Amino acid sequence: MFTPLSPDRRVERPAYAWLAVVLELFTACGAIPVGLMLLTDPSGGSVGFPRGWIEATIFGSYLVPGMYLLAVNGIGMLVLAALTVQRHRWSPWLTGVLGTGLVIWIGVQLLVMPEVSFLQAMFGTIGLVLMGVSVAWLRRIGQLRRR
Repeated sequence: MFTPLSPDRRVERPAYAWLAVVLELFTACGAIPVGLMLLTDPSGGSVGFPRGWIEATIFGSYLVPGMYLLAVNGIGMLVLAALTVQRHRWSPWLTGVLGTGLVIWIGVQLLVMPEVSFLQAMFGTIGLVLMGVSVAWLRRIGQLRRR
């Protein structure tokens, strides 16, 4: 019988965890190329971002946002998708952490950027869905209890 945490330290992976894998891969596929472009051109011109959007912020250029985008929303999501496929014991927790990080990323954009995009709504929703998958998954395996 399969227990929530098997002796081999792999965690149960419910069917809805595959939704998280798809969303993590989708996010990574968008974040990696844009993150790389922002690192190579911190002015944002290669992505079509006006320089004035970032100059008045604490960042001054798109370098730091590009690093975060590449590392967390790109490579981090890609690694998390692989960990989820492997049923790694940290997958349910990391799904919530990176989902929350994505929501915070979008929140900062909404505070800093003068314009709103449908991409912000889409990736904000993806972050919320990842958070929901994480909570449901953690409850299912008994690592998160209701009060």
